[in-house]
Amino acid sequence: MLTNNTCVYLDTNILIANIDEEDPHHSGVEVLLNNISHRRAVSELTLVELVLVFSRGGLKDPVALAVFSVERVGARIVKVDFEEVLKKAIDYTVRLKLKTLDLLHVVISSLIGCSEFATLDKDIVNKAEEIAETLNIKVVSITK
Repeated sequence: MLTNNTCVYLDTNILIANIDEEDPHHSGVEVLLNNISHRRAVSELTLVELVLVFSRGGLKDPVALAVFSVERVGARIVKVDFEEVLKKAIDYTVRLKLKTLDLLHVVISSLIGCSEFATLDKDIVNKAEEIAETLNIKVVSITK
């Protein structure tokens, strides 16, 4: 577990845009990643999402590709206690009003001590102020 507030949690969409050179956000994500000086973190939930996306896309060996995607961005897969994640998510549901997976990722980033959350998700970007006030996490994005 990282707890010194010197990490940036990378949302799954950042990793997908980075690995997919045809993604419209690919070049912007490269710039974003080049400007991140803190350690980079993802969770096991990110890995599950990546495997799902790659397997639904018919890609060969989606698990290996998911692990490669994490390594490519220089992130560390941080393990969390999902019972704790779910309890905290319930606490923040009413305040943040995010979709389930978005809420879980934001809560995980808080629990592992990240000070920033990099995403392309417009719903999260639109809740940046509430996330900062509630969890003391700055949302970083190339989208508005």
